[in-house]
Amino acid sequence: MTRPTFDMTVSLGNMLSIGSVVVGLSVGYSTLRADSLETRRMVVAIDAACLQRESRLRAVEIQQAGQNADLRSIQTGIAEIKSLISQMRAG
Repeated sequence: MTRPTFDMTVSLGNMLSIGSVVVGLSVGYSTLRADSLETRRMVVAIDAACLQRESRLRAVEIQQAGQNADLRSIQTGIAEIKSLISQMRAG
């Protein structure tokens, strides 16, 4: 059985293999970097949209709380009017 032997010569095939590995790694790294930057931009945009929605939601909640207070006072007024009408009918 023969053993593998190694010599210190560099052939064109070796250079092409090394070159393709270097080019592949470079392209992969640049693609990964670009995707990472795009993802960061998207996260910033999503955060901004989330903050806008949150502020709009708070405004709606405040408005709704005011409307609920108004409705309660209207209901109280209607109850008072009903009691006055029933007193007028009875008296």
